[in-house]
Amino acid sequence: MELAKGDMLELTLHGFSPDGRTVGRTDEGMTVFVQGGIPGQRVSTRLTAVKKRLAEAELVDVLAHAPEERPAPCPHAALCGGCPWQCLPYPGQLEWKGRIVKDALQRIGRLDLAEGTIRPVLCVKEGEEPAEWGTRNKMEFAFTADRDGKTLLGLRARASRSIIPVESCRLQTPRTMAVLAALRELCERFDLHAAPAAEHPRSQNKKGPKAPFSKTVRQNDILRFAVIREPKDGGCLVELITLPSPQEDRALRALGQALLDGPWGVTGFVHSTRSAAAPIAYGEATSFCLGEHRLTETLTLSEREVTFQLDHNSFFQVNSRAAELLYNTAAELAQPLFENAEQNIWGTSCWDIYCGVGGLALTMAPHFQKVYGLEAVTPAIDLARVNAENNAPGTSFHFEAGDAATLERFFKRFGSPDLLVTDPPRAGMDERTVQAILKHRPPRLVLVSCNPATLARDLALLAPAYHICAVQPVDLFPQTPHIETVVSLLKK
Repeated sequence: MELAKGDMLELTLHGFSPDGRTVGRTDEGMTVFVQGGIPGQRVSTRLTAVKKRLAEAELVDVLAHAPEERPAPCPHAALCGGCPWQCLPYPGQLEWKGRIVKDALQRIGRLDLAEGTIRPVLCVKEGEEPAEWGTRNKMEFAFTADRDGKTLLGLRARASRSIIPVESCRLQTPRTMAVLAALRELCERFDLHAAPAAEHPRSQNKKGPKAPFSKTVRQNDILRFAVIREPKDGGCLVELITLPSPQEDRALRALGQALLDGPWGVTGFVHSTRSAAAPIAYGEATSFCLGEHRLTETLTLSEREVTFQLDHNSFFQVNSRAAELLYNTAAELAQPLFENAEQNIWGTSCWDIYCGVGGLALTMAPHFQKVYGLEAVTPAIDLARVNAENNAPGTSFHFEAGDAATLERFFKRFGSPDLLVTDPPRAGMDERTVQAILKHRPPRLVLVSCNPATLARDLALLAPAYHICAVQPVDLFPQTPHIETVVSLLKK
């Protein structure tokens, strides 16, 4: 049967791909990757792309439910794209995440690992029960205008740029949702509205003179994103990201002050601007801050409390308790790599590549005399230095701003570390980073990854020089297909 984009197709879903899409097959045996659904469902899909040996599709309707399927607990689950696995009971989520990691290492990395190397998925527990709700310390919300021009604030719809104006979210605290509701009301009170669509000249990042301001767009059509952070240490920081608009500075300051003065527990407000059209909730410039614009997060790492200072642009794991589990797992997998593992000091030096504000560096610090960190984002390096000074005075630290692709320079300047740890973005390690590791071959590696597919690629490149000792998935993102993985490696 000839298939074409836009065709409707019925499928029985039988598994997940490494990127979290469900997988089905046509009667002729063609593999179809479906955005949405869970294994065991019979679904109606619409093809979005057709290639020689595979096709891609979006889920249109569930014709028959999976045997283990449960009703989604969230009232927004049918439309919101944030939690696509809600209808899969949490034990089943953990089992499938383990399979995703295993399949990626076998099919993408073509790695033949010994039995037991890949361990069952770890998760945070409340007593004996897994903690699957109320896990996030940060959420990014987006603004848009509906067909009638009304400003909407909420989360992205599933497989769409449209916005669902969520009234509740079971991953968030009640305070976060109360702040979101207050923000909607205050934007309306101060006559601030959603920014124009990305194709509008004003929201494009082009060189040369700015395009003339459209007569059909008002000066106050500037709202793009709202980011709410609420760490378990306390406090609540709201960042409002808009198009540049100096004319609205007074209104934005008044809005921020109203949040601080209100009953919602907001302790800090930041106004940032973003001109680039890419729909990323990250400000290019900070206009002003009100109240406490820094937050703290305290984790118990290597049997001691470590307090991190964070600002509005800091990358930090969005699940605080699971971040604690992740970092401690990295230390636990590193320990057996050392012959003197029973002693407190394992070696002389440890490098943390893609170090951010110093999460892994400070976790490993008690076991090394010197810890080095490399991170491309300069403000993160500044915070890493502060965090190291406040939490590990007995260890010598050297944090440096720089692309991980320049790791070769680190080796030339500092020699080779006893342990190298990495926690790259979803794209995985840069090829030059991997080549530098292979060239100098530090004796021990611990890799942390948020993407099983790119992890499998990186491990396949390292496998000729390193023995893969342990693979430990850790769930930081309940109700989603995302999974973190920690891997320990020993030089052959």
